[in-house]
Amino acid sequence: MSSNRRIQRWRWLGIAAAFAVLLGGCGEGIDARNDAAAGPTGGTGGLGGADSFEGVGGGGADGPTGVIINGNIEVVDRNPVGTLVADPGNSGWEAVTAIDMSTPEQYATLALTCYASPDACLAESCGVLASCCVDNGTCCKPLADPALPPEIDFQTCNGLDLNSCAVGEGTTAVAVGPSPPVINERGLILGGDASSEGSAIIGDPVDLGTTRVRVDVEFALPIGCGASCLASAGATFSSTTPGAFVDAEVGLLLSGSRNEVSLMIGDAVADTFDAGTDQTRWSLILSPEGRVEVLRNDVEQGAHFFDPSTLRQASLVLFGRNLSQAQNSAAIRRIEVQTSFCDIPSSWDVRAPVVITDDMDTVLPTERFGRGPSVASDGTEVRFAYGIDGEIFWGRTAGVGLVQLISPAAALSPSFTHETGGVEDPDLVFDGTDWHLFYTARDENGVGSIGHAVATAVDTFLTADPSPTLPIASDVVSLDVPTVHRRAGLWVLIARATLASGATELRAYYTSALNTGWSRIVDSSLEVLTRIQEPGSEITGPSLVVHNGAYQLYLARRSGTRWTVELLASDELLLWRPLGEVLGPSGDGFDRLGARAPDAISLTDQIALVYEGQNGVSFELGWAERPAPSDTASAF
Repeated sequence: MSSNRRIQRWRWLGIAAAFAVLLGGCGEGIDARNDAAAGPTGGTGGLGGADSFEGVGGGGADGPTGVIINGNIEVVDRNPVGTLVADPGNSGWEAVTAIDMSTPEQYATLALTCYASPDACLAESCGVLASCCVDNGTCCKPLADPALPPEIDFQTCNGLDLNSCAVGEGTTAVAVGPSPPVINERGLILGGDASSEGSAIIGDPVDLGTTRVRVDVEFALPIGCGASCLASAGATFSSTTPGAFVDAEVGLLLSGSRNEVSLMIGDAVADTFDAGTDQTRWSLILSPEGRVEVLRNDVEQGAHFFDPSTLRQASLVLFGRNLSQAQNSAAIRRIEVQTSFCDIPSSWDVRAPVVITDDMDTVLPTERFGRGPSVASDGTEVRFAYGIDGEIFWGRTAGVGLVQLISPAAALSPSFTHETGGVEDPDLVFDGTDWHLFYTARDENGVGSIGHAVATAVDTFLTADPSPTLPIASDVVSLDVPTVHRRAGLWVLIARATLASGATELRAYYTSALNTGWSRIVDSSLEVLTRIQEPGSEITGPSLVVHNGAYQLYLARRSGTRWTVELLASDELLLWRPLGEVLGPSGDGFDRLGARAPDAISLTDQIALVYEGQNGVSFELGWAERPAPSDTASAF
């Protein structure tokens, strides 16, 4: 399995040919399932709600449904796309526009088509878009220390017990059942009897919510097995310990009496195929967005959906029942396993409350009620900022969710007229030399503007500019909750604008240097996707990072009293791929009812997120982490 989505230049002829199809009719050239994507535009129902799109993230027997996005093809003519791309020199924009006879509009058409449904990004032509690597179970990175063995050839273990065979392959195997399994020249024969199955747990559990797994199995078909014989062998993933019968939550099962191999989902037959011969290689490919494919000798036989959220700790179980003589029984000749981890935004493996201490490590219990947390790294340390009572404090992290304040005094307090109502919503950025803080400054009437402050690496306090860094446009009455991303030659700022009509939307700006002023990105689909007009809804707390070659924009949405964190992805800040809810109620503890005010940081093969958890009484600071490959996206 490829560890990245690298597309060589010699394949561009095929992609260029796809453009003609795209311009003539978007559905047919990429995937016929995209035809269902036409419909109403996104609205207050949420980026993953009824008015925008449903089912993102996979799961369920019926699979994901269509996604509706907003986009303007001409937006690429109205903005400096080459300047705005997330990964200069390795972007889909550069790759597509390098094709002879291609146009910027063809790039926009490709992006909009690839964003048209949850699985449209699986199309080969979408491989040039780094944003298509997000929530994609094919854009993954091999695990350095996999929980499952790369291979076990049971035929070479002839005469050994199962444990000795497994140890010889560098793994473990635990037999379960009324009789021990047998390994002979046919392979592994599971025990079992007329009333129970024999089984063996191989290796350690895996998280199918973040891990792509391919299991290749070669069966030995039973000899002389008629319609009434009992001879079976299978390989499945299960979240429960095997009992008299194995819970085959997603796996393959050979039935000797029927000469068939079945795909099992939820302990029920989902599909059935002819068993072939002893030389037939069966492949079970599980993607963390909830798609399972069955291959026979590398030819796809069928694809279905399963629910990976129930398999966050899933064991690989080999199982079967055989009442025949061992030399005639159904057996497993060999298995091969490939495991890799993917960027699945809803699959957080760490969620913990933040604990803040002073410089003597004394816990400060009231600081957990801070607002608008931010986290950033200078390459050697990670700093954490938050607002409380109209001031901003900061500290250094000392582990997951552990923060030690730099000073007991506020790092930034109101100093100027436009800040008399307080400073809040901090966003930390390190530019290679100094720490920058962007924040909401409130005047005496509560009107927001975007402030900027700076500190050297050794400063305890931040020094604010005397005036807002971003002027308020004529159609805007207030700006707040900024998020800023910096890379060489580019600063990007996204803030919430409250319009004269009372509506709010997120607007994006850019500059090459902070002292030259900001330019607005025009006609981006971001503004339409995030526009709110109804008082019962709200979008706030954006957080922009670049990870694996793509912009990831986290934001908080309120529907009634419920808060969730959603995600948008983009290659160039103009056309956005909505991915729906990625952090919601945990069901327990400080964030049991929801989450808001996200701020993300891109780390090596990981995304960390700080946020406010909602428990029904208060909001408290939280920390979340998930695996996310850093280097699987490449347009060339």
